[in-house]
Amino acid sequence: MNERQRFLQYMHFEPVDRIPLMEMGFWPETLDRWHREGLPKWVTSIRHLEDYLRLDRSFNVNWLEINGEVYPPFEEKVLEETEEEQVVSDANGVIFRQRKTHKTIPNYIRFPIENEADYADLLPRLDGTDPGRYSEDFDDDLHWRRERGEIIGVNFRSFFGFPRNYMGLKNWSMAFYDQPRLVRRIIADRLQFAKDLFKRVLSTGLLDFVQIWEDMAYKTSPMISPDFVREYMLPAYKELVTYLGAGGVKLIMVDTDGRGNDLLPIFLEAGIDGMHPCEIAAGCDPLLLRQKHPNCTLIGGLDKRAIASGRQGVDSELSRVQPVLEKGAYIPMLDHFVPPDVSYQTYLYYVERRRELLSRPYRGR
Repeated sequence: MNERQRFLQYMHFEPVDRIPLMEMGFWPETLDRWHREGLPKWVTSIRHLEDYLRLDRSFNVNWLEINGEVYPPFEEKVLEETEEEQVVSDANGVIFRQRKTHKTIPNYIRFPIENEADYADLLPRLDGTDPGRYSEDFDDDLHWRRERGEIIGVNFRSFFGFPRNYMGLKNWSMAFYDQPRLVRRIIADRLQFAKDLFKRVLSTGLLDFVQIWEDMAYKTSPMISPDFVREYMLPAYKELVTYLGAGGVKLIMVDTDGRGNDLLPIFLEAGIDGMHPCEIAAGCDPLLLRQKHPNCTLIGGLDKRAIASGRQGVDSELSRVQPVLEKGAYIPMLDHFVPPDVSYQTYLYYVERRRELLSRPYRGR
């Protein structure tokens, strides 16, 4: 059984030889720390780490290279600069101020969409039929991914995540009140864009997995009212799911950080299979979600703070999620990227304990 078969069957509650052993990703600072603590210097990416520690390929960093952003991109340039800061205009047309000496959340100055006129100006760069959105070697890449037995998936910024990135959270949120026509237009256009963009890959019948990227929740609640999601986005989600399913896609999940609990029922109603990364720090607990929604697929849910505390924390977390594992369609991993406060020795222990736990066959429902 290869990784693709194992992942897809397990996420549909079907029997597998073992449960996938994956990680979502790692912060660069984490690998820096681990190099100081004994990780070989040649391990400089998640791909290297997966090979070195014998992890399964993460679905989250192996997406097909299909460009779903503005195309062609804007010219990236520095508009202003001092010894400590830069004002930058990036490839998406967003202008922001950032520190030069260390990473911080940028101070956003202007987004490319503020009104319908701005959106109309951007539309020539939002043509999903443009052949340049696929790489020249796309067909060969797709063929060899299938030959290697990899999960074949795409990441798509959808009806909340995409406009939020191009309008800013505040402007996008206010648009539901001040510019509802623009909101409906963007969502309708994004749906058509998805159909145009994925037509080529769906024609191959090889696309297995679509991740709908939204990042639409805070620690305590969604960034948007579930009522608004239901009114404005649910019909588009349903149509997108139907389109992807007709093209052979076998698994669709929403990626949203934070407490997405109140949104999950809407996703499931649309025909989406589930969500991740089940951020436990925000109360997005896979045990509670599975109790309420027995058929949903889930990924994540291990508290990185507990894992960082050492072996006892690792054992406690793995024991806590055991009931969900036994029911299937749940892959335990940290609730986001592995942070640098997890030591290398603790991570090695965590990997081996998970390997032991996940090595047993899952016999299905």
